[in-house]
Amino acid sequence: MNHAIMGRGEASAALRVGARALALAFSLPLAGAACAQSSGTQQATWLDTITVTGTRTETSVRNNPASVSVVGQEQLERQAPESIADLVRDVPGVEVVDASAPGMKRLRIRGESSHRVTILVDGQEITDHSDYGTPILVDPANVERIEVIRGPASVLYGAKAIGGVVNIITKRGAPKPIQLEAGGSYYSGTRGWQGWAAVSGTVGDFDYRLSGSADRHHDRQVPEGRYTRSGTLDGSSYRDSDMALHLGYTFGQKRNHYLALKAEQHLLATDSWTDPDYVQGSIRDFSIDLPKRDLRKVGLYYDAKDLSPVVRKIHVDAYRQTVDRLFENRVEVQPTSFMNVKNTATSDDRNLNYGGTAQVDLALHPDHYTIAGLQYLMDDLDTSKNSITTTTTRPPMPMPGTRTTTSPTHTRASIQTASVFAQDEWSFARNFKLTAGLRYYHVSSNLDDTTNAALAGQDDSTTNRLVKSLGLTWSGLEHTTLRALYSEGYTMPTLAQMYSDTTAGSGSLTRANPGLKPETSQNYEVGARYQNAGVVLDAAVFYTRAKDYIGTTSCAAAGTCPAGYAASDRTYVNADRADTHGIELVAEYALPGTNLTPYVTGAWTQRELKYPTYSTKDSGVPAFSGRAGVRYDTTLYGAEVWADLFVRAATPVKETTLSGSALSTERLPGWGTLNLAFGGTHGKDRKVQVGVQINNLLDKEYRSAFDVLPGTGRSVEVTLRTTF
Repeated sequence: MNHAIMGRGEASAALRVGARALALAFSLPLAGAACAQSSGTQQATWLDTITVTGTRTETSVRNNPASVSVVGQEQLERQAPESIADLVRDVPGVEVVDASAPGMKRLRIRGESSHRVTILVDGQEITDHSDYGTPILVDPANVERIEVIRGPASVLYGAKAIGGVVNIITKRGAPKPIQLEAGGSYYSGTRGWQGWAAVSGTVGDFDYRLSGSADRHHDRQVPEGRYTRSGTLDGSSYRDSDMALHLGYTFGQKRNHYLALKAEQHLLATDSWTDPDYVQGSIRDFSIDLPKRDLRKVGLYYDAKDLSPVVRKIHVDAYRQTVDRLFENRVEVQPTSFMNVKNTATSDDRNLNYGGTAQVDLALHPDHYTIAGLQYLMDDLDTSKNSITTTTTRPPMPMPGTRTTTSPTHTRASIQTASVFAQDEWSFARNFKLTAGLRYYHVSSNLDDTTNAALAGQDDSTTNRLVKSLGLTWSGLEHTTLRALYSEGYTMPTLAQMYSDTTAGSGSLTRANPGLKPETSQNYEVGARYQNAGVVLDAAVFYTRAKDYIGTTSCAAAGTCPAGYAASDRTYVNADRADTHGIELVAEYALPGTNLTPYVTGAWTQRELKYPTYSTKDSGVPAFSGRAGVRYDTTLYGAEVWADLFVRAATPVKETTLSGSALSTERLPGWGTLNLAFGGTHGKDRKVQVGVQINNLLDKEYRSAFDVLPGTGRSVEVTLRTTF
């Protein structure tokens, strides 16, 4: 039996357990629905939202074989988010992480770290060759909607999507010749502000949009307690700005061709907070600064539809993007009372990537809808690092005095990914649809230049891989769609892991390993979606097995470090595995005769990490996290008015790691915050929109994960938007 895929009995057992749990989750809302009065007409809900990301074809959430969620325009406008990541934090299975840098929020999906999640902007991938993953740096006011796939999706979206995919779709031109938009937000929790403006429109066959935004956040205000005695979280300020341009042209006799140019610049500078528990023992001081992370991107898009009865659509896009980053890490260590060591490590690099995708949609048979395409992506990393170490010794240490050493390095490396993919949707029987997909990858990596003598002369490497997916939906029950999905994930090592040494943390040196293999995963899930009599439900049970995870170990233990590496150095290795299973649920019930809608969204997750010498279920992921509340919507004096009282909560988090030869476990307590949001819109086409959100009403101290800053205390967010 192929070891890469779990045994037949193990898979069946997992699905049996999942089916029982799913049946329980499915039955609870239906019990309430039995007493509800049906209006005789089915109201449109988020299950009817059309998404392209789930299958690369226009499919509703209801009929999608994948676990897909859509954050639409109305939801976006009701919030005043600091970042795009905050807009999807309530999608089940999604967590927002920032690695203690508040201006660089990332997303973790189903427990998978951020560098295993693919981030797309208008379908084009943003890459970030670091261990932390890709931060989401897009102006929230410029976003039309956000689509999220939970679970592996490498067949459709490339060699990073073990955890999932987030596709951010930006706005086009307004329907009238000229439309002006402006807005601003105030955040009392950071004494911060955000302002933006845009002009857009459509003139004849042309549409356009030009927008700009800026924001500034000071140190976060948190309850006094474990993390601060002053109520201020030092090192949690940041600022950024964004400029975006869209130009579109519609042409053709049937006006079925569309050509677009999009350009964006996002400039960011952020501080980094240090947990006071870290600065103890021999570590006297520790700080990180990220004074520059600047993104510039230009993309071209061409779409054509209804070209013939067979050729339904053609899509072609291409783009070029650069990310300039500056990272500074300072640490002071006093191993004895007679010795003091200060180290300043800097990394100044540029990540260039360009590529494109071509896809054709074909209706070859009345029962089949087929897509086929190819994709190319080139990533180039040019990094210069410098480590300055100052050592001061005093008697009785030998040779007392102060000595300074400097260790500059330079590396340039690239990775090219070429792939072809195909997917067929087959309506093979009444109410059944089978969706099968394949993608074949050819990946080559090159070390173009390095000052690292141990890696000099390193041969280029190539990897080939076939990944698969198979989904089934059945809508034979009234108001219900059942689904099942098998999907595979595939993530290449980053250029930094393969070719760039890193000094971080307490100053230890982590060495590159060009021999790393890709990480892979297999995912099984079943789900149900239901809508009737005011009840809307989307529930899923999943099991994911991942292997060849990239971790670090000492060169002495690895036994594979090149000559010139010290035994005490660390290096990256493929040694770890992870098994994850869980339940995800989104449900709501519109109470008959009222304007009230109780709702719940959340995930129960169990994740076991398996290392060469031990395994643990204390993986740093909460067993349960979610949001529950009641929403109120009405019309008052011609204005749309809404309110939302809700609780966000999570169970305790535990994380077990190997320190030396002993296991140690850290723990964060469970938490819950009570929150209230309200607002309204007024005027034709929702001309004026106001929103207020009061967070953490009870002023509770909490921290959701070890790679997340402590949460803001009681605070108010106010946002105003206007269109004219």
